[in-house]
Amino acid sequence: MPMRLCCIIMSLSAALLAVSCASDVPDVGQGFESGSLCAPWDGLCDNTRFCCHSTADRFFFSFEVEDSTLVLTEPFEGERCVDPEDRVEIFFCPKDGMKAGYHCAEIDPCGHIMDYAAVSYRNFDFDWDFGTMSVCASLTPWGYRVAGSVSRDELEELGLDLEGGFRMGVFRADFHEGSAENWYSLVPTSDKVPDFHKDNVLFECRMTPKVEKRGVVVYPNDITSVGLEEWERRIRLSGINLIGLHAATVNDPIDTLEAFVKGSTGQDFLRMCERLGVDVEYELHALQSLLSRDLYDSHPEYFRQDPEGERQQQYNMCFTSEEAVEAMRPQIEQLLSWMKPTTHRYFFWTDDKQGKSCFCDNCIRYSPSEQALIYENRLLKLLREYDPEATLAHLAYHQTLEAPLKVRADEGIFLEYAPINRDYSLPLSPDCSEALSADLLAFPAYSQHILEYWLDESMFSRWKRDSLVPNPFKSAECARDIVTYRSMGAADLTCFATWLYRDYIDIYGSTDSLFAGYGAAFGQAYPQVKK
Repeated sequence: MPMRLCCIIMSLSAALLAVSCASDVPDVGQGFESGSLCAPWDGLCDNTRFCCHSTADRFFFSFEVEDSTLVLTEPFEGERCVDPEDRVEIFFCPKDGMKAGYHCAEIDPCGHIMDYAAVSYRNFDFDWDFGTMSVCASLTPWGYRVAGSVSRDELEELGLDLEGGFRMGVFRADFHEGSAENWYSLVPTSDKVPDFHKDNVLFECRMTPKVEKRGVVVYPNDITSVGLEEWERRIRLSGINLIGLHAATVNDPIDTLEAFVKGSTGQDFLRMCERLGVDVEYELHALQSLLSRDLYDSHPEYFRQDPEGERQQQYNMCFTSEEAVEAMRPQIEQLLSWMKPTTHRYFFWTDDKQGKSCFCDNCIRYSPSEQALIYENRLLKLLREYDPEATLAHLAYHQTLEAPLKVRADEGIFLEYAPINRDYSLPLSPDCSEALSADLLAFPAYSQHILEYWLDESMFSRWKRDSLVPNPFKSAECARDIVTYRSMGAADLTCFATWLYRDYIDIYGSTDSLFAGYGAAFGQAYPQVKK
């Protein structure tokens, strides 16, 4: 779980930031999150959400800001136009402090950057620019979002000892019509006036790369039909450290998954994964089962309304019905009695039926992705009554690939990006890349989870078990995609590897080359990181 910081108003005239972290020097590379900034000069706190993490070659950061009084410069004629605008700011400074020189990026709600080098006190070089920084931004109904990244190599060249320790500042400027303005900082100060160019508003941190998850998602029969010895070999060949157990509601129901997990083979499988250092998760199209269909007669309002205005018993739900989520409690209790993901990450996806969102007067205002997020936010609160460390996936897939704009993801909701409709002979298409970029403005990049289909025999066979085809996996194509995803901040990469079971082996022979190729793709895709 990321370290969290919360802002607490201590008096009418001052505000202090209470920092809770696992060590005196937080590792911002592993996933760092703040839920607010403070303006001790004005006795204010806000709800700015700042997140960051590091992969092997880049540092990623994002801000989500509530601001109903946006002030922008029009026309925008150069980076100094950022100076009188609403904006967020991130400073990088060596451990020795600002006297050694520091570097800053101030970013407005449209993604314009004013970057500069500086030496204490307030000696600025506005001709200096970050060479590797990239930024995107979007306006929201409640304010704006900004996300960006910069290479670790460049930060080291600026004199930062990333793993040994350096200093960072996180700030926000909020302008209002006229001369009023408020200045927010992650670190509070007892100074009488706001000043972000002093060492006492920086915090010491370090930055090690987040450990990468490499995984596959499979059905129970993919395991039982070939045996545990085969799966231990596959794990060793591929170097995976994560396995997702899948249920699809209709074809492979949750009951089948439960029977496997509780049975002797399933228990042996879980013990094998623990011995090999492999995490186990459960990825399900679950909503058809979570909301009991027996409630339809007594509570039709829990169920989705079709475009003709009729409530429908099958598939999904009325996503704006808070009572419908509460009605899931018995099913959640039953599932969590045996479902114990070692990561505390849960995947209770909406039903895999396109066009089956809700069209009632409350839901119709929201896109399918936003409807799903409303459900996920409420479900996570319920899950945390049973598992306080729970986090929950928002599946961006088919009609939910579009990033939510009207609904904010609560803390603990993470993005799972699954671009099923793509051509694997080609790089990730511009449409897919743009959808992922937009989603990464709405969800923290440090927790993004890629779910691909590189080894998915079920998809390549068009989900016809009696028509298996040779799996077309190519390690070089997979490596190419991994490079793309890593460049966008992904540190968790998985793919479906279903139906590579006994029937497939009987027809096409050993799967060793497929799993070895999958492992090799991760090695081929490693960036050339400066040692």
